[in-house]
This record gives sequence, structure tokens and C-alpha cells, in this order.
Amino acid sequence: MNLQRRRQILSGILAIAGIGALIANQQPQTLAQLPESGYQAPSFTLQSISGREIKLAQFRGRPVMLNFFASWCPPCQAEAPDLVKMYDRYQGKIIFLGIDMTETDSPAAVSAFMKKVGMTYPVLLDGMGKVARQYDVISIPTSFFINAQGKIVQRVEGAMNQQTLQTDLAQLSRPAVQT
Repeated sequence: MNLQRRRQILSGILAIAGIGALIANQQPQTLAQLPESGYQAPSFTLQSISGREIKLAQFRGRPVMLNFFASWCPPCQAEAPDLVKMYDRYQGKIIFLGIDMTETDSPAAVSAFMKKVGMTYPVLLDGMGKVARQYDVISIPTSFFINAQGKIVQRVEGAMNQQTLQTDLAQLSRPAVQT
């Protein structure tokens, strides 16, 4: 075998070994971590638009509705007034958290959007998209309904109308049946 052929073979072997090492080192989510109904909601800490640090864990024992959005997103804009109405209805029973995808938005635009639609519940800034990746958010809006035990009971991709939102929130606000 000539030297050039040996180098090609060696390069191929090294490339295959490198790909194998990359695959072996990846840590796919286990079933217990999937961001879907029936699974534990991934924990996170983010800063709110007002500068407060908010942890999902601080709401353990209370139902939570997470809504991933961006101020420039037309479906997000369309659903926002219904979210505000439902927040007013369920305030004190369900924690509402907006999570703005600030990697494509600015805090100033988020604040202006909140003021325009009358949004007073906490909005968190996911500037690096880390939490969106944890929750496998690929389109916005995407909402998660999380029970008091921290389990996801519903994942909704796309804008919700008031009736759908009301149904999901009413179900979330019911006390869990102990089995």
C-alpha cells in the first residue's frame, strides 16, 4: 500500500472514531425529563423584566402556566388579550409566567408589548434560549400547564383561543385526586 492510501484509511478511521465519541458523549433526555404531558417540568431560573430572579421551583405546590412568546409574533399578539383575561380570572389560583424569547426580541419591545396588552403577570427573559431548549420549544407561542406537583399536564403549541385556555386552566385549577 502506498503512503497516500494509508493516510486516507487512517483519516477515515479517525473520522469514524470521532463521530462515535461525539455520539457516545451526547446526553439525550431520558423519558423522565421529556417536556411533555405526564413528565416533570424542567427546572429553571430566569430574570424577570423587572429584574427579579424567578425560579420555577419557588412555585412548587401551586399550578403554573408557562407561555413562551415574543412581542413581534402575530399569533402571540393574538392570544395575549385572552391570557390577560384568564390571568385576571385565575389570579391567586394559578401562577402565570410569560417567557419571552429575547434572543429574537428586546427588553424594550417586551415592556412596550406588556403595556399595550395590559400584561401584569411576571415575564421572564430567556435571552440565550436555554429554557426554550429545555422545553423543546420549536414554535411560538407554546404553553405548558404544570400541576402543583410539578408535572406537565398539557403542552399546547400555537395560539390558544379563550375557550381552549379556559378549559385547560379550569382543569389545572382543580385539586389533584390522591390515589
